[in-house]
Amino acid sequence: MSRERILIVRLPCRKVFPTGPVYLMSLLSRASPHLALKLLDLALVEHRRRGEALEDAIRQHSPDLLAFSWRDMQIFSPQDVDGGLRDAFIFFHDPSPARRMGAAFRGLRDMISYSSAMGENLRLIRTAARAHPDLEIALGGPSVKIFGDRLSDSLPRRVKLFPEQGLDRFFQSIGLSLPDHPEEPGVDLSAVERSFPQWPAYRGEAIGVQTKQGCPHSCLYCLYGYLEGRRVVRRNPARVVQEIGSYARLWGARRFWFADAQLLSEHADHAHLARILEGLEHEKLPIQWGGYLRIHEVDHALGRLMVRSGLTDLEVSLNSGAQEVVDELRLGFSVDQAMKGFRVLKESGYAGKVLVNLSLNAPGETRQTLRRTLERVEEIKGIFGPDRVMPVVFFLAIQPHTGLETRALEDGHLGKGYDPLSVLPWNVLRLIYNPPPLGDIIGRSCARAFAAGGGSDLILDMIAREIAAGPA
Repeated sequence: MSRERILIVRLPCRKVFPTGPVYLMSLLSRASPHLALKLLDLALVEHRRRGEALEDAIRQHSPDLLAFSWRDMQIFSPQDVDGGLRDAFIFFHDPSPARRMGAAFRGLRDMISYSSAMGENLRLIRTAARAHPDLEIALGGPSVKIFGDRLSDSLPRRVKLFPEQGLDRFFQSIGLSLPDHPEEPGVDLSAVERSFPQWPAYRGEAIGVQTKQGCPHSCLYCLYGYLEGRRVVRRNPARVVQEIGSYARLWGARRFWFADAQLLSEHADHAHLARILEGLEHEKLPIQWGGYLRIHEVDHALGRLMVRSGLTDLEVSLNSGAQEVVDELRLGFSVDQAMKGFRVLKESGYAGKVLVNLSLNAPGETRQTLRRTLERVEEIKGIFGPDRVMPVVFFLAIQPHTGLETRALEDGHLGKGYDPLSVLPWNVLRLIYNPPPLGDIIGRSCARAFAAGGGSDLILDMIAREIAAGPA
């Protein structure tokens, strides 16, 4: 029996445009145009009002299916901007008892806050299930794909769990046929506005647009291949251009983020991306865009097209300046190729920001490889200018279903049956891959940088001092 009225609820997370729920809603409309759809984004609702907002939405829309989407779940983001991670490094590595004590109190607050956030999401689902016993309830999203096996015992049995790539099962369960080419959501902004009355909250924010699904690579720490599959399925470039044009013309959107696992994931993506950018250029849209890029794939022609079409923000995972570490991470490129890509982009006229992700103390790291990473960062700053390059110290998070998890279990870094959702600070440090002998050097450097109010640049400076003072 097909459903007639569906309420999609994005559970609380940081404020970022709900690309996934909007695409799901659009795909549902493609499958059955008569559906009455509503999207409630709890990321936009004050904490105290979330339960009330959910109940109001259920009462007003009278759905026969309530579909929750859970985006973020793990306690930390493995980068230096995460407060919980900062406090863990300070508590374990800072020599100052006063700063360690402060970090302990903040860490306790972080633990309580995280536990409360997890509990709130579960409570929202359980409360809806209890208050509406006849309402069918589904739960999906990337966190369900990764951690779903740990959620089932905390939810009523009638809540059906659907992983990120479970669209076919989800559509079948609600009596609909999954449309052909499900990678094409068919976004109709007039329909989105009717179904998503909160949309004005994203005026001026970056709008996420996906040009393809899937990632062919098997990087040691990454979940994209697991979440989206290894087969790359590309969207029709004209449809992507049309979608961006609709946001620009109807909503006045000027900033866009290509939400692919990565742009130019393989050489076959060159022509696809070029057709999209040529379309944007032809439409003369006054936009700026950014994305996560495998920079070694850029050539001069594509680089110039990227710049002309509005590229202003770029994120690149170099991870390390040492080839042996890049190979250990199974990244599938050479450091020399990546450095050439940076130079090609600069020669193509790029004058925007460059975020360079660095996974310090990855498998295979030594003092010598750290030195080479520091040298490469200075080389990148020399290409673009130091004010345009932002290194981001991005510690590897050990997450389920990754090669890094397998390796950490085999090496004894993690014990069998470990809890990937633990809130305890000593477990948080275990879930960040920063093993000895370099773990103490990097930990001390992070603690000192954090105590001084600095970020990644200062961390790298502290590490440079540590390894300069140590053995060759």
